[in-house]
This record gives sequence, structure tokens and C-alpha cells, in this order.
Amino acid sequence: MKLQQVINIKWDKDIVMAICIGVFGSLVALSMFFLSGYMITQSALGAPLYALMGLIVTVKLFGFIRAITKYYERLRSHRATFTMLRDVRVQLYRALIPIVPDVFRKFRSSDLLGRMVTQVEALQNIYLRVYYPPIVIGITTLISAVTLVYFSWAHAVVLIITIAIALFILPALRVKQATRVRLHVNQTGARWMHAYFDYILGHDELKRFKSDKKYNAQLMASEAAFSQAEHLSQKSHLVYDYIRHLISMAALLGSIVLVVVMVEQQQVDIVYVTSIILMILTLLEQAVPMSQVADYKSETDLAQQSLSEVMGYRKRAVGKEQVDVHQISHDAPLLTLKDVTLCYEHQQRPSVQHLNLHIHKGEHVAIVGTSGSGKSTLLQLLMGLYTPSEGQILIGDYALNDLDMIHYYQQLNTMLQQPHFYDDTVYGNLLTNASTTQCRTVLDQLHLQHIALDRPVTFNRNTLSGGEFQRLALARLMLREASIWLLDEPTTALDIENTKDVMRQIHQQAETLVVATHDVQYLAQFDRIIQMKEGKVIGDMTPEQFLAEKVHE
Repeated sequence: MKLQQVINIKWDKDIVMAICIGVFGSLVALSMFFLSGYMITQSALGAPLYALMGLIVTVKLFGFIRAITKYYERLRSHRATFTMLRDVRVQLYRALIPIVPDVFRKFRSSDLLGRMVTQVEALQNIYLRVYYPPIVIGITTLISAVTLVYFSWAHAVVLIITIAIALFILPALRVKQATRVRLHVNQTGARWMHAYFDYILGHDELKRFKSDKKYNAQLMASEAAFSQAEHLSQKSHLVYDYIRHLISMAALLGSIVLVVVMVEQQQVDIVYVTSIILMILTLLEQAVPMSQVADYKSETDLAQQSLSEVMGYRKRAVGKEQVDVHQISHDAPLLTLKDVTLCYEHQQRPSVQHLNLHIHKGEHVAIVGTSGSGKSTLLQLLMGLYTPSEGQILIGDYALNDLDMIHYYQQLNTMLQQPHFYDDTVYGNLLTNASTTQCRTVLDQLHLQHIALDRPVTFNRNTLSGGEFQRLALARLMLREASIWLLDEPTTALDIENTKDVMRQIHQQAETLVVATHDVQYLAQFDRIIQMKEGKVIGDMTPEQFLAEKVHE
């Protein structure tokens, strides 16, 4: 999948104008040096002073025009580049929203960050250093060669052959090697970034277990490998740069020898000799720096491939169907899983496999099982956070993938094991438009009378206890009018009394309730118990049947 099929990189009028201005500026520069050579020759031949002054003024005028064209060419080209980068970032962000957190099944957060920053920045070269040089120099060379035919057809042929080699043939041969070298740099850089993030995030833990020196050595080894890859890339580029300059110098030397021979044979007017050499020299001087197309092409191609890999990951169409759960009849199937399997990248076994489950409207269902049995994954699938690798999830009679997710989320109350909090007040972290009186009532019901609504809350959770944060997360849900509640371990940080009271309030407020839990003490309040093991449903029973089995174990 090419990036252009995912992100719209288009040729707008700015880049077209930049090319036109660039060609015009190059022709002005060539004309200026051509006239300079002509002026030198005429002065040597004793031309009148007024004629030389006219040539000098013309050369200065061309220099002024060249400076102006350079300014507007840079203005247009950079505006086109920055506009393209803006559009790419916006489209990339919009494309990532529907696949988060599903995208983390394959990509690490550090990897995604690197791609979103480094690879997007690499695309800034796609206009100015990949497509722009061949077009501008190619057009300029053709016009120059046609003009040069009038003075020396042999030099026109030399010019075309040299530019073709330096600007097209040599980059075409170089691009495959440059791609391999750049890919190696990207891979070693990604490994070093992963090692760095792991080391920084887990540094305190490593120090407690006296393993920081070992991981620091691994980090240094990753950095050394990355530095070595960068060194090889620079060395390869220098060799290529040397070859390009060698071709340019050989062409210039050949032009001088050729012009000497042609003058001796009286095939070229000696008046134009200096002009021809300066014209060829100027064009080669412009072409050599701009012919680094291969390296930039390999870089932008890999950036395109990298971003396409992210944006093409399990791309699904944005659903438009809207299901009102209030219109689904009581006891009718509300949440249905049909042969659902979910696999993570490089995982030996699926997180959940071949799940077949019906949860009816109005049911209160508990999902139990040991750690790693797939309880949390099942809830996240019902929340629409992940797309099944196989199978289908239905909400009523509609596939979850076909739903308008915003409308679906408005009918859900969800709570993950680690709710997110912000640097704000308690009221700000309730994420509600409810009045302070309503918020105060809900907090009091959850035995948080001692916590003021204006009390600061921090991102790293150092202002409240674990149980207080968990009840604050539950208060968010109780302030919303949602009929489907999907809760993952909602009472793990609570004591027995608070657990009983919180579960009583949840059962009273939730119409349809699905809870993943390890705690068996309040299972009697549920209608059904779903037991999971190793990603499979191994039991679907009443609380009485489940507790009876527990007694006999």
C-alpha cells in the first residue's frame, strides 16, 4: 500500500510555481555567466568601453533578477512543503484515532512516536529534494542544450550526457543501495529507542534489583550499533558524492579539451569559448548539489512505507449505524460474540479464542478467571477498543464495526483497571457537566465526604489513596445516564465494607452490567457467571452453581 493511497500528498500551485520560478532563475544564472564570459573575451579583444559598461550593467541586472527569483522560489517551495507536512500530520492523526488502542497490538508507543515525528519530517524532502531537482535541472538542461547547439553542438551533447548520468542514471543505481543503508539505520535506531524508553521508564525498578548496570550496558550497545550504522551511512554517502563530483569534473575537463580542439579546427568562434565553458560550469555546479536525489528518495520511500504500515493496520470503515439500546426489548440479546478470536503481533497463542457468548439486556453478568484468562480482553472487545482478528461482535442486530462509535460510547459506562486522571481538581476529573451539588451527593454516597470538589488531583496520583481514586472513577460513571456498564475490577482497591456498598449502588444504577473480577464474595448478586481460562469460556452458570463448584474444589 503506497502512502499516497492513504495520505493525500498533492501537487498544489505553490510547488508548480516554485518549479517555474526555479527554471527561470536557473536560466537567468546561465545567461549571467554566459554574458560574463562574453564580456571577458570582448575586453581582451579591445572592445569599446561603452560596450563593456553595457555588458556589466546587464550582468548586474541578471544578478539582481536571480536574487529575486531565488527568494520567491524558496518562498513558494517552502510554503508548499510546510502545507504538505501540516496536511500529513492532520490526516495521520485522524487516521490513528479509530485504530487506537488497537494499533498497540503491533506497534510500541515509542515506535509510533518515532514514526509520527521522524518519518513525517522525512517527507519534507519529497518536493524539494526528490522531484524538484530532476524537473528543474532537466528542463534547464534541455533549454540550455538547444541554445548551445547554435554555438557548439558537441558541447550540447556532452552537457546532456553528463546531466543524464549525474541526475538520472547514477541516482537510479544508487537508490537501492541507499534504501538498504537507510533501512539498517532506521532499524538500529528503533532498537536503540526501544531500549532507551524501557531503561528510563523502569530505571527505579532496575536500581532496586541491582540490574541497572546490566541494562545500561545493553543500552550503550544499542547506541553503539546505531552510531555505527550512521557512520556507514555517511561513508556510503561520501563515496557516492565523490563519484558524482568526479563525473562533473571529468565533463568540465572534457569540455575544455573539446573546445580547444574545435577552436583549432575553426568549428567554434573564439569569442564564445569562455561563455560556453562558464555556462557548462554553472549548470554542473547547480546540478551536482541538487542531484542527491537517491539518498532522499530512499529516505522518503522508507518514510512512506513506515507510515503506510501504521495507517493501513486493520483499517476499518467508519460506521454510521446508530443503535438505541433503550429500544431493544428486555431479555433480548444485547451483546453477542460469534466465534471471536483476538491475536496480538508475535503472540504465541491468542488472547481470546473462539468466544461464543450472548448477554441479554437487563442481565448482570460476572466474568471470572485467573490472571491472563482473557477477562479484560473480553471487556475491551465489547467496548470496541479492539477489532477481532476473527469472528464478529453484535450490538443488538448490528455488527459493532458498523456502528457510529461516538453514539455507541454515549450509551456505555466503562471502567478499565487503570482509569486515567488529569492535573486538575476533583470536580474537573469527574468529567461531567453536572452541578456541584449533584457531584457532592454522588461523592458522599461513595463515602468520599472528606474530599472537597476543589481539591487538587495530579496525573501521577499522589494526592489520593488507591481506594479513593477508584471510587472517584466510579463517581464519573454514576453521574452519567448510561444503561450498559462494562467494568474491569472495579473494587480491587476497596475494603470489604466499601466493596459491598459500591457493588450495591452499581447493581441499582446499571441496567445491563458486565464485570470482570477476581473477587468471589459478591458473585451471588449476579444473574450469570462466565468462567474463563486461557482465553476460552469454560463455564456459563448461575452463581449458585459456580459457588457450589468452588465448595467441592
